[in-house]
Amino acid sequence: MTEPDLFTRLAATHKPDCLLSLDGPLPQAVPNPDELSRTLGSDTVARYAQDCRPIYEDLRRVIGQLSGLLILARLTAKSDIADLPEAAQCRARWVEAGQRLGCLNAPAAVQGHKAQLDSAHSFCGQILAQVPQLRRGPEAETQFDRMTVQIKRAYAHLEAASAPKAGLQMVDFTHACCACTH
Repeated sequence: MTEPDLFTRLAATHKPDCLLSLDGPLPQAVPNPDELSRTLGSDTVARYAQDCRPIYEDLRRVIGQLSGLLILARLTAKSDIADLPEAAQCRARWVEAGQRLGCLNAPAAVQGHKAQLDSAHSFCGQILAQVPQLRRGPEAETQFDRMTVQIKRAYAHLEAASAPKAGLQMVDFTHACCACTH
């Protein structure tokens, strides 16, 4: 018996926009590193919480930039978005986040949190690898659909690693009108 092709397996198992259609660990809410450091009294976890903030912020921005670039590419006739300065800035930020992730010391108590950051980074990298191959034509819609699912997955992983009390939140509402006490 032969193995069914990828399209047949996905079509039979998942809707096209299903996050579960992608390989990798699933997004799972994880403990807030700052809460763990207080609970466990661990300086190592506290250091981890401090060190992961810039990584989280970089990944949040990369996801936003990738989303914008994909919208631009999909709504315009531009297939050369890889040549835009914004794409280069996005890639540079993604590389920097990867370097920081590689140096991030995650104690056992926060391994799940780091795994969510690693997964968000990985899905962003998959999108960045596809950006130079974006072309207009019949296969473009399939590419865009896959990249859209990948960006949703990256967002879901980063959202799973969110901890507003630790300063890790997808959208910062601290200066929003709804944050006023008036």
